[in-house]
Amino acid sequence: MFAKRISVHDVDPRRALWPAGLSMPMVVPLCLAALTLGAPSWAVAVTPLFLLFGLCTALDHVFGRDHRNVSLEIVMGLEDDPYYRRLLFLVTGLFGLSLLLACWIVSSGVFGPLQSVLFGLGLGLIHAPLVLIGHELGHARSLRDRRMARVALGLIGYGHFSIEHNSGHHVHVATPRDPASARYGESLYRFAMREIPGVLMGALRAERARLARRGLVFWHLQNTILQSWLVTGLMALAILAAFGPAALAFYALICASVWFTISMANYTAHYGLARRMIDGRREPCRPEHSWNSSFFFSNLLFFNLQRHSDHHTNAQKPFQTLSDVDGAPELPSGYPGVFALMLVPPLWYAVIHPILMQAIDGDETRLNTGRQA
Repeated sequence: MFAKRISVHDVDPRRALWPAGLSMPMVVPLCLAALTLGAPSWAVAVTPLFLLFGLCTALDHVFGRDHRNVSLEIVMGLEDDPYYRRLLFLVTGLFGLSLLLACWIVSSGVFGPLQSVLFGLGLGLIHAPLVLIGHELGHARSLRDRRMARVALGLIGYGHFSIEHNSGHHVHVATPRDPASARYGESLYRFAMREIPGVLMGALRAERARLARRGLVFWHLQNTILQSWLVTGLMALAILAAFGPAALAFYALICASVWFTISMANYTAHYGLARRMIDGRREPCRPEHSWNSSFFFSNLLFFNLQRHSDHHTNAQKPFQTLSDVDGAPELPSGYPGVFALMLVPPLWYAVIHPILMQAIDGDETRLNTGRQA
């Protein structure tokens, strides 16, 4: 639908559209309104799953791909524009309220056990952008932004993410050393069992080492992981006090679902791609080492996360300036669509492996099989 790599010389062409990200925390109020109007509880319980896997995927293909990049002339102005940071801060607050409202709905007894589980799994998908916000703000130079990143991640119990992502993933991406880079032929479920504990342990080691260099113990107040986990603890205590044990269990389910959703995103981002060994060293990370998706609608929802190659080349570029770059392999759908594919590994392999082999020109030395030195 959109022309290839149009440069816009005066404005961000999506400036008025980025508030589409506000629609994600609005899902829970929408579900509450549906229940109030008498909608069947089972239909409301599956609404978050339908909206992401069904509606978002359909809208991606209706609107199509968008390869437009902002021009170099306006990049610095966009980086300094407070509009974008304020939007991320606002979305974070709305997600916090959404979590509390969801726990209140479940505590009211409107859903049966299975319906509560389906609702919680769907809300994990819907609230996963909190990690994307933490990811965006965690790369920022501003201390205020990094603190907000800890709040965003703390709301869903993922406070260790920024530490490992910055000090581990960006260093070892697309190599067997990186737990967040999926290997060729590795199913989503096997990857998640390796990635989730690997990222957690890597973060704890990195933060322990950082504090040790400053002469501080792990349990010091300057431990950024503990600061974020304090937010998680306060959130859990508030839910328990206000809504009871069942709501607390539901909150834990949402957090677990968010963790798995981020595993899906990580699985997608570098599946099967490897930085080769050249003269005994890993080649630099380049656009061909990350999967991109240029679908317009999901890039609005996920704040350009799908322009992943440019992020790995320029980690501190804010989301509004990330470019759609040449040389990056392209996913067949936005993240909602490929998430649905990877849940069925044979279907995922059937779709992605031909694209992968074409992207690497059939050179199997460019495959991350987990066996490279």
